[in-house]
Amino acid sequence: MSSARRIGGSGTRSGDRPKAGAKGLLLYALPLPLLIASMLALARDHVVPAIALGGGFAISMVAANLTRRGIRIEQAARRRKIVRRTSVVPYKSVGALLLAAGVWLAAWFGSGYGLIVSILFGGVAAFGHHLRYGNDPKRVGAETSQVGVTAEEVLEVLNEAEGRIESIESVASSFNNSSLRDRLLRIATDARNILDIIEEDPRDLKRARKFLKVYLDGAQQVTTGYARAKSLAGGSELALSDNFKRVLDTIEEVLEEQRLKLLENDLNDLDIKIEVLQLQLEKEGIA
Repeated sequence: MSSARRIGGSGTRSGDRPKAGAKGLLLYALPLPLLIASMLALARDHVVPAIALGGGFAISMVAANLTRRGIRIEQAARRRKIVRRTSVVPYKSVGALLLAAGVWLAAWFGSGYGLIVSILFGGVAAFGHHLRYGNDPKRVGAETSQVGVTAEEVLEVLNEAEGRIESIESVASSFNNSSLRDRLLRIATDARNILDIIEEDPRDLKRARKFLKVYLDGAQQVTTGYARAKSLAGGSELALSDNFKRVLDTIEEVLEEQRLKLLENDLNDLDIKIEVLQLQLEKEGIA
């Protein structure tokens, strides 16, 4: 793969989909005093301050939601070598501006501070937001035009495949049959290696997409089929049926062959191998 090129930035592979975790949750807690102050003002018939304080709280909640979304996008950008183009909304920056607007509104109309002081409060809030959460990741245009695909197309395939892999892992991890569980988890690991190859060289995408669909569909059907059979048997362990074994054998063999072909950029008989796997899945009643 000497000709392979990383696209859009650096990323690290992970088995988990990007999640914001606890980062950004503080933004939901900090505006709570505005809500309390709004209710107290309303109880005293101070309608304008109550509306201003309530509006500041609502705007701050929207800012928190947007910031959390921006955090998830940032984590996805770090995870993948490929990122979407600049058309993506800068959620964290918009969140910082809305937070500043909410603080300004609450300070000027809700608490009686002067215009300049209220603007300063909003500016401090935005600056603190920037220090804590930073800027949105740069959305560079992925260099995929020369291979006939866009960054969005690559990401769509990768994310769909990752979802199937996670589904396989989730069901497989519940099996007490260590042989089946280990084989399926190994298949999931091998599938992620294929995703890494596609990220490195998107020229493989069009044919690899078909392979990944057949490959991961087969592995997913094996996983859910065994889980369903186990459920019908009252939860007792089952001997892995011969057709399941044959399908797993074929999936592992074909995967390794295709991995090598992708690495060598030798895709001449890729479609043939995919058709062989598809026919066997149908023959065994898996597809």
